[in-house]
Order: sequence, then structure tokens, then C-alpha cells
Amino acid sequence: MALTNVDTFIASGNVIFDAGMPPRPDEIEAALEVEFGFAIPIYLRTAAEVIAVADLRPFGDSEGPVEVSFLPAAPDPEAVDELLATIRGTDQLAVVGAEVYWLLGGPRGESTHQEATVVKILGMPTTRRSIRTVQRIADRYLR
Repeated sequence: MALTNVDTFIASGNVIFDAGMPPRPDEIEAALEVEFGFAIPIYLRTAAEVIAVADLRPFGDSEGPVEVSFLPAAPDPEAVDELLATIRGTDQLAVVGAEVYWLLGGPRGESTHQEATVVKILGMPTTRRSIRTVQRIADRYLR
């Protein structure tokens, strides 16, 4: 597995790299575990996938901060329906592919949405970023 042009973005687990052949997440996870001595989950996306996430507007012109939870795979449709049923107040959720988009309808402290709910209902781990971070990665490295 040869990764080149490796760079990190804002020290929060965002690693950008070029690869001749697309690496498998389990290969990267294994190499990281050997290097650091503990498991580190990987949420691998291609350049095109990151750009698609950055450009998607699942809530149309709605105002407010949007956060994206990256999943290791697309969730089961029944679990998605169960997750969407948990939203209360002015928050909104949308699940597109292997990402969960969260529009905060007000102050974060007033939200009823919890990332632990996503993990529990969908049955898989997540990593969450603000849409602005994803857009900055797309603009700086991929466009």
C-alpha cells in the first residue's frame, strides 16, 4: 500500500493522501494499529465522494450549521427510518449514502440530537465533522 502526498488537516483526524490503487480501510487500520499500538477506525472517502458531501444541500436553503457523520457503510433503510423518527424540535436529519447530515435548528445546547443515538440505532460507529470543514478540505485539496 503506497500512500503519497500525505497531509493532515486541522489535527482532528482528517488525513488526505494520494494512492495508486484505492487502499482498503482495513489495510490502513492494520498499519495504524501496528504503528501506534491501538485500533483507529477509518472512514475512507475518495476525492469525488468528499466533493459530493461538501456540495450536497440536503436541507435546501435552510439556515443553520450543518454537521456530517461519516459511517463505514450505508445503513439499513429500516434503521434510517428509526433514526429520523428521533428528531424533535427544529433540528433536521438526512441520511444520504454513508453519511448522516444534521442541521442544527438552534443552539447546540438546546438540541435533542445525540451522536450516541446515531451509533446505537444504526449499529455502527461514526466520525463527525462540520460541513465547513468538509468544504475546506474539498477546496484546499480536491478541486
